[in-house]
Amino acid sequence: MLDGCSQPISSQSTPKEHIGDVVSYVYEPDSQEYLAAPQRFPLDPEISSVDALTALGSHLSQTYFSGDADSEAAPIRFNVLSVSRFQAAQRTYRVAVVDMIDPELEALEGFFQGSAGGLTTYYLLTATFMQPQQEPPLLDGLVLLYNGEAFPEIDHVNFRGIVTPDSVRAVVTKVLFRHRLEGSAATG
Repeated sequence: MLDGCSQPISSQSTPKEHIGDVVSYVYEPDSQEYLAAPQRFPLDPEISSVDALTALGSHLSQTYFSGDADSEAAPIRFNVLSVSRFQAAQRTYRVAVVDMIDPELEALEGFFQGSAGGLTTYYLLTATFMQPQQEPPLLDGLVLLYNGEAFPEIDHVNFRGIVTPDSVRAVVTKVLFRHRLEGSAATG
């Protein structure tokens, strides 16, 4: 228990809390490597972690989870419920609770199906929200809810409990390294 050490921040976070200088990335899905095409996603160092997560979640909704343009279904979206901060070992740690709102249950039926699809979705969500390439990462822990409830147990993916940056860091590092090499080869 973190008696007296935690400082929950709701979506109306205190004006003093800022994310600072974060080099953030968003990705495209890749059927073999899970993540591809890292693109910088500028975040103002003066915004709160809640606002940064809201912007990243909006990007995921409008790109990866956008679905069919002709569909009448409500889009999958993300609601940042809280970001708790606590001071330990000379730095501030952040743990967020984010609700994946999926009124038509499309994510479970489509995006999390099969091992490749489920892992791709897992890596896109965790890499985008946690930004594990940073030291320290944007988030040190992510609790992902599904329509306001605990994330269901599904094959290949574990969103039960707190997900940490270590669960995705190797995949993110690999895609960023590969992208830098490809960029160097194209210019050299």
